[in-house]
Amino acid sequence: MKNILVALGNPEHADQLIAQAVKLAKLSDGKIWISHVTESNPDDFLARESGPQYVYDERAEEQKKEAAFVKQCVTEIKKDHGIPAEGFIVEGSVTKAIRKKVEEHGIDIVIAGHRKKDFLYELFTANKKKIL
Repeated sequence: MKNILVALGNPEHADQLIAQAVKLAKLSDGKIWISHVTESNPDDFLARESGPQYVYDERAEEQKKEAAFVKQCVTEIKKDHGIPAEGFIVEGSVTKAIRKKVEEHGIDIVIAGHRKKDFLYELFTANKKKIL
């Protein structure tokens, strides 16, 4: 069985990424892991008293929405496609968080991004005179 990690950044593009993961999971009898990397948990925010309350409240509300969205994605994958799926929210750096989950769960494939051309593509293919 293949372990497929879908790294969600923006909920707008989640359907495209999950659709690709579902295709791969069906072909390989795989399991899908839905991941979202977020800022640190407001409950653990040590410097809470140094900032205004509304910042703390906004961050806490945002994390609740993110967790609910990941849970919804997992539920839909299981219900609509009959594919095993799990989800999690990770705090911290995107690359470090994804690398850690890849090692922890034996992830075989990571699906991330939604555009054909991104910053790295442009970096290697753009006119060098424009960059300098």
